[in-house]
Amino acid sequence: MTMKRTITRLFPALGMMLLFLLPLQAQEKAAVQLPEGVTQGPSVEGITEYNLANGLKVLLFPDPSKPTITVNITYLVGSRHEGYGETGMAHLLEHLVFKGTPRHPDIPQELTEHGARPNGT
Repeated sequence: MTMKRTITRLFPALGMMLLFLLPLQAQEKAAVQLPEGVTQGPSVEGITEYNLANGLKVLLFPDPSKPTITVNITYLVGSRHEGYGETGMAHLLEHLVFKGTPRHPDIPQELTEHGARPNGT
């Protein structure tokens, strides 16, 4: 195979590769504007940590192979952290998460309207 023929085949392949890589590079350089009170923590193997002003940590793990979104909220409290006379506090917290607020009185209904299936364990 001649050098001219090799180069002729190489340029289209390089062009296709650049078409795929340039948007990725542009995405990496684009600054993401985080909401007020949210700071970005470390990223490890595609999982990025965000910290909210109220102390809640959010781990974002995009999975483009899935057609759905899964949200797991884990509070670092539970029955093993309850002291004497506090039995049931973790279970109460579970119910309070879905209780609602004046602006959002029916959290489970709002989640359902957006296609979510709320559940607590």
